Amino acid sequence: MRTKMARRAAGAVPMGLVGMLGLVGMLAVPAQAGAASLPGVVVRPAVTGTPGPASVTVTWTPGSAQGSPITGFTVTATDLTASARGHQTCVVGVVTGVTVATPAYLGPDACTVQHLTAGDTYTFTVTATNAIGTSAPSAPSPPVVPTGSDDPHPGYWLVGSDGGIFSFGAASYHGSTGNLVLERPVVGMVPTADHNGYWEVASDGGAFAFGDAGFYGSIPGLGIAPAGTVDAPHRLNAPIVAIVPSTDGRGYFMVAADGGVFAFGDATFAGSCPGIGTCPGSAVSVLPDTTGKGYWLVTSVGSVYAFGDAPYEGAPGPTPSPITSAVHTLDGAGYWILTADGSIYAYGDAAYLGGASTAGGADPATAVFTPADYGGYWIVTATGAVSSFGTAPDEGDMSGSHLNGSIVAAAGI
Repeated sequence: MRTKMARRAAGAVPMGLVGMLGLVGMLAVPAQAGAASLPGVVVRPAVTGTPGPASVTVTWTPGSAQGSPITGFTVTATDLTASARGHQTCVVGVVTGVTVATPAYLGPDACTVQHLTAGDTYTFTVTATNAIGTSAPSAPSPPVVPTGSDDPHPGYWLVGSDGGIFSFGAASYHGSTGNLVLERPVVGMVPTADHNGYWEVASDGGAFAFGDAGFYGSIPGLGIAPAGTVDAPHRLNAPIVAIVPSTDGRGYFMVAADGGVFAFGDATFAGSCPGIGTCPGSAVSVLPDTTGKGYWLVTSVGSVYAFGDAPYEGAPGPTPSPITSAVHTLDGAGYWILTADGSIYAYGDAAYLGGASTAGGADPATAVFTPADYGGYWIVTATGAVSSFGTAPDEGDMSGSHLNGSIVAAAGI
């Protein structure tokens, strides 16, 4: 039976002391002195040439530098057919860590956005960056439809608690923390929209960016100690358990076991369990909706909490085995919820396609994740065994291999 157990937040709560409430507020950055300011808005970009296989070349005319040399540009795709498949980016020059000493970008004013979905309609916007910050987006380009596909087939990454990354199919390896001595174990991983990078997060909130993933901050970087630290003026109330990117990939959310939600970059805070009192059980997943203005928080005892404009679609309630993972559908109108024994609960427009009957006990199911078309899902267990359902193909797994740490997270393309 599907028992509704969600509580919708009435809205964002005031940001309290981070160490007590488990929330990260937005820190205002003082304006820099002098006449320089953000770059002018880029002139409406154009799409040039014939769209390539799952790629489009975008050109633009820069706006005014406004007293500080422009160091780089970022092109962002919007998928008008299915918004969840958009947000791919292409960067030229330098757009992160910019200082007054960063050299000006000298061109060309063009960039090819890749890993698009063939047959979908896209528009593109461009932003400019200088030492002061990043401009507002340009007007959207004319719409265009790419053809073909540059991904030979789907793929996925499996992530060990030591931060080791295992790549299968079309998923590329971009680095890992597997060769580092970490203060706390890795608990989550998510890829960037173009699949050319990913983030890992540890239970102390340490964030690690690889490939084209941008670093937008971490819990230790805010001066907050891990949960359980003695005599620390500010510390987490509970360990971090997961990370997910913001809608456009220019930020990310972290969620703690007590349901505290931490927003970095342009991720928009919409509420948390401490903000509404408490949530039974431990939080296991946070799922952003497709608008970027809300998310779902899923707990180990089968409750789903909808914050912001995320629609509540149902929850399993108490289950024979604890909830371990969840993932939303393409349009954000549903989600799949996974239990440690491999069972799947489907809500909204999520289709039930089967569960991993061999999971559980000493080898619990730890993650459910989807291919780019969201037409199926994979389930992975702690030993790295992968089960495939729907359109998700079998690309291999780590079953029977030696692992330095159990598999704790996974992501597909």
